[in-house]
Amino acid sequence: MATSEAQESPYPSTLKKNLKNRHLLMISLGGSIGTGLFIGIAAPLSTVGPLGTIIAYFLAGSIMLSTMLCLGELSCAFPHAGSFQHYALMFIPHPIWSYTIGWLYWLSWVLSMAADLTAAAMIAHQAFPAFPIYLFSLLILIVITSVHLTSVQAFGESEYWFSTIKVLAIIAFICVGIYLLHQQYSQTHVLPTFKTERGWFPNGFFAIFICMTIVTYSFQGIELIGNAAGEAQSPQSVLPKIITGVAFRIILFYILAIAVLALVYPYGTVHSEISPFVWVFNQAGIKFASYMMLFVIFCAAISAANSAIYASSRMLWSMAQDNLAPKYFSVVNQRGVPTKGILFIAIIALVSLFSKYIAAEKLYLYLVAGTGQVGCFAWIIIAWCQYRFRKGVNCGKYSKDMIKFKSPLFPWLAFISIIMNIVIIVGVWFGESGHFILLSEIILIAIILISYFFYKKRNITISHN
Repeated sequence: MATSEAQESPYPSTLKKNLKNRHLLMISLGGSIGTGLFIGIAAPLSTVGPLGTIIAYFLAGSIMLSTMLCLGELSCAFPHAGSFQHYALMFIPHPIWSYTIGWLYWLSWVLSMAADLTAAAMIAHQAFPAFPIYLFSLLILIVITSVHLTSVQAFGESEYWFSTIKVLAIIAFICVGIYLLHQQYSQTHVLPTFKTERGWFPNGFFAIFICMTIVTYSFQGIELIGNAAGEAQSPQSVLPKIITGVAFRIILFYILAIAVLALVYPYGTVHSEISPFVWVFNQAGIKFASYMMLFVIFCAAISAANSAIYASSRMLWSMAQDNLAPKYFSVVNQRGVPTKGILFIAIIALVSLFSKYIAAEKLYLYLVAGTGQVGCFAWIIIAWCQYRFRKGVNCGKYSKDMIKFKSPLFPWLAFISIIMNIVIIVGVWFGESGHFILLSEIILIAIILISYFFYKKRNITISHN
């Protein structure tokens, strides 16, 4: 267990608590409804078929729910903008865990931001083909960076409306899908089924676990509520309701939308649309609605990039506070905004401009594949920290009064989350490009571990001088 000195920072927390309850609600709800659902859904549908896709999303949603219950307990007891990175420093004996997950998660959000910028630019390019994709990426990056440099309330307000658009779009899609199913049954009197010509699972049942990275990626982002708790006005009173309610709503939205899509969208369908959702609207003959859906996907991509710059800037600020990143990034302006971290992240996100040299679709998939595994690792850390905290409470190390929200089924909920996330990580290694993913992960973690020892050595030298 880290000492109390390790938990405290010589720099006082100066982030402003300007996020309102409605901001928290939509940040958590919209954080996991991004391009992974609207665009990424095509990959599992073609790989594991309709039923396999539903099972994969249900499993990922269940893991997400168990992880968020664990995070809810921690966030209510210790609201902090660093979330699980800070909790790892508190509850896991060696700071190398906090350092590793902090930098991995930071990098995953930066790459995710680049992926979402690429996705948004791809959609904008369809409307204005004369304007290059990489220039659209740059323009969107400038706009959302400007929003974050204004105030955290500006981020909260923008995310509130982006999330509202996404939720309304999913509801509209479900209604249109049900209408199509009704029309299909009225004409043929044959009930649609999830079974394909190659069986229930066209590539075998275990293919579900191989495609779980991109499925889990769709849900990742909901843990952003843990970061936002550090800038919320009353986290202890509102977080329990938000986390439990939002988790169930997201599972409901995803499963309903995917079930409808799987029934309407024939297995093996080849189309030119950017998303199967757009294809469904076109099948319904609602041409204007398909353009509106493109706008929704555009908003979803910008929303995800918006969340990415928030999460990564707060993670960098937290690590600087915990002496795990340069103190340069712990500085905030008078509005409580970590401007230096935001600008640094924006510069790194310029990797999205590589769409000038790499096909934008391939660049998007590369960036998504590079971030999915880190989210699973983050969820493992969340569950492990909750287990350590509750064990400490039961042993009398922490007061029972610290538990403002109690996650159920201790310790099984944490164990299930840890085991299932490990299964997902290992399962991906047996996929088509699994050995490349494993190799890249080993190299990345090795670089971070080496940098930790150099950083630690440098800090010891400076303190001695």
